[in-house]
Amino acid sequence: MSKSIRSQWVVILFVVVIVLVWILYYVIGSPSFNRNNAVSIYGTVIQGMSALLSVALAVVIFRIQSLENRNQSLEQSTLDYIHRITQWTYPQWIPSLEENIRDRSITERYSQSHGTSEEERNLQQKRLEETLNLHTATDQRIQRTKDRIMITLAFLITPILMSFFLLMVSDAFASLVTFYSVSTVILLSACGIVFLILTVLDSLP
Repeated sequence: MSKSIRSQWVVILFVVVIVLVWILYYVIGSPSFNRNNAVSIYGTVIQGMSALLSVALAVVIFRIQSLENRNQSLEQSTLDYIHRITQWTYPQWIPSLEENIRDRSITERYSQSHGTSEEERNLQQKRLEETLNLHTATDQRIQRTKDRIMITLAFLITPILMSFFLLMVSDAFASLVTFYSVSTVILLSACGIVFLILTVLDSLP
């Protein structure tokens, strides 16, 4: 089972558990909920999620930069290697470079210049293809991290904004409505934490 499929199943499992706990919390807590506790809960959510949001941004930005730096280092070392064995110069990592790796143009040029054996050509080709695969995988990991962090930020920011708004109007709501609002804020916060954890784990090698 691939890492992405495992991550999807983990997301589904966590969401199901969170929803079941939320329903149980709603059934047990709604009859005896004290509306005065809502203000304290909103304040805690605002402080906690705001702190988590700042940490999440710092961690994910650092991780993305780390992956991008790794790819840049890989690109430069590969460009230097290709120039050394073929005298071909690429200004940067471009699609034509990837195509030349796949169609074996680089190793064929080296073979023509140095008269290498088929075994040596295959070893060079394997090395270049492994480098290309690593570069592609890192690019995909960066893109997945960027896509997931947007979802994560939505789940982290929404409870903060809801709590700010509900703090101002909580006195106008009945106890049941206040309980429903509080439980929704907690549910979104829990989902945000889960998505944040999965985003960070998925960005790891």
